[in-house]
Amino acid sequence: MLKRIFLLFITFYQHYISAFFGAKCRYYPSCSEYSKQIFEFQNPIIALLKSFLRILSCNQFFKGGISYPKIRTTFHCNFMPPKIPKYWLVPTKPKTFKLKNLPYITTDSIQNVYIIKNFSKVS
Repeated sequence: MLKRIFLLFITFYQHYISAFFGAKCRYYPSCSEYSKQIFEFQNPIIALLKSFLRILSCNQFFKGGISYPKIRTTFHCNFMPPKIPKYWLVPTKPKTFKLKNLPYITTDSIQNVYIIKNFSKVS
């Protein structure tokens, strides 16, 4: 419930307030898009803290640049027909599998990932 309220507020900000004033964020993705992605994947309290810290760093004293949201998530192995992804989850450190670990590839694993939005024309 809390997550939906924050996502509605961020969407309202992106469509009306940010569109009126223009793009002035020093980061890519913008602070509002960063917050939106964090709220979709994280606990609302942690997402609020990360969004607040990001907005505080969006000023002339910080360099800015590319800063993708980073989360810690659990991957579940389930097999289904392919879908067009909304986000790409890119691991921060690739996991290496050895031949002796082969049976354990299908188990659930916790990993740190970056969230990157899919901007393909198909989605």
